[in-house]
Amino acid sequence: MKARTPLLTSAQVLELSPIDIEIPERIGFLHEDKAAALGRLMAVDGQRDPIKVTRNLPKKSIEGIVAEGKKAWRLVTGMHRLTGAAMEGITVFAIEVKGKPEDLADLEASENLHRRPLGPIERAKFTAALVTAAQERIARAHGDLDQYQRGAKARWDRVRHGEEGAEAALRDETEDACAKIAQAYSWEESVGEALGMSRRTIHNDLALYRLVIEPFPDLAERLAKHPVVGENGSQLKALTQLKDEGVRRRVIEALLADPEIGVEDAKIAAGAEAFAAKVEPVAHMKFVFAVESNWKRLTIPQQREQLPRIAAMLTPEMKRALRDRLNEELGE
Repeated sequence: MKARTPLLTSAQVLELSPIDIEIPERIGFLHEDKAAALGRLMAVDGQRDPIKVTRNLPKKSIEGIVAEGKKAWRLVTGMHRLTGAAMEGITVFAIEVKGKPEDLADLEASENLHRRPLGPIERAKFTAALVTAAQERIARAHGDLDQYQRGAKARWDRVRHGEEGAEAALRDETEDACAKIAQAYSWEESVGEALGMSRRTIHNDLALYRLVIEPFPDLAERLAKHPVVGENGSQLKALTQLKDEGVRRRVIEALLADPEIGVEDAKIAAGAEAFAAKVEPVAHMKFVFAVESNWKRLTIPQQREQLPRIAAMLTPEMKRALRDRLNEELGE
């Protein structure tokens, strides 16, 4: 039995205009807000996953004489990415695939079934874009888009100035988001489950977006790659529970400085407890907190082993001060 030629044999990445790609009848459904959210993320962050297309016309026609009324390419997979790129007015990266119609149909079904799951931070960005697209659509329909935008900004300005708690703002935003999505698209439970968009998911993702990603765009992408925290939902949730924005930033910076620690150790390294108590530590204390955190990570035998090295770093004056302190504590 002759083996089939793999569909991606000699595949090359092409940069195409969405208007040149025909979207045939699909196996799945098109959710316009999902497309809008993906398009917005692609415009801001770039496209990570190429769509897949097949030639709709002979190569000669594609390069020169295009048949009237027929587009040069036909979509195989990536309907939401293609539609989102068209909404944003950007080009789309694609891989050309070749095969029989039934093989291409199998490829579409397989890709939709095994799509790469989004990590927590990437998913939160997608959820926020999806929610915003739904809210803006309703606002446009009622002619009050500016009012919606002002209201959303005012809500989070109050949080940043300590006039409103983040939890209350998130509760209001989640309620509003769910209402707008239901109003705009009459989501059924099956659709919500297919998109992973339960009320709890929306709330948790918006918390992560509003409190970690949106305030610190320069740190969020690096945080997503952190070995301990980046893919751990409970660790990221712990970050959102830090009420003070300055504390959150310092804890994130402590995480990025050490790829082996989690949020609790990062809180120690950043002096989060001191900040939470409104005690502003002096600048050098972040180094003290880091030493304390790292020392606690050693076992007792390891700490004992390192004592001569610690002692060697002390000046005679510091050794005498340490001796006096130990005599006082030990009663000797």
